[in-house]
Amino acid sequence: MIGRVTVVSAVVLLGFAGISCTEDQRGDLVDQGTEAVVRNIAAAAGAGAFERESFEVDGTLDCEASSSGGAERIEVRCTGSSTEGEELVLEGEATTGSAEIGNAVRGSFVGTADGDEVFQEECLGDGC
Repeated sequence: MIGRVTVVSAVVLLGFAGISCTEDQRGDLVDQGTEAVVRNIAAAAGAGAFERESFEVDGTLDCEASSSGGAERIEVRCTGSSTEGEELVLEGEATTGSAEIGNAVRGSFVGTADGDEVFQEECLGDGC
């Protein structure tokens, strides 16, 4: 799980970096920061979602998050393996304002193991 201090520190650093930027550059920094928060929450909370369905994650999930044209919707894709060798995939879309720092991300998420759906979630994380 991501510590609140780590996430808050990243947000503060992004804030300082944005002081001398144009409005577009500040928007890009906010988008990138939101993507990073969503990606990190999805990695930790996605592993927990798989484990609740009896798929223990081998190591960590490798997640990517991207937004197109702003942070209103962020596409998330995480991949990994279970300790039994199943291919695990978490895909979904986080919605605006859904990243509650250190807690949860809301949206629509589907987890599969070897291509078979094992869960659907509208929220990932402790704050759900």
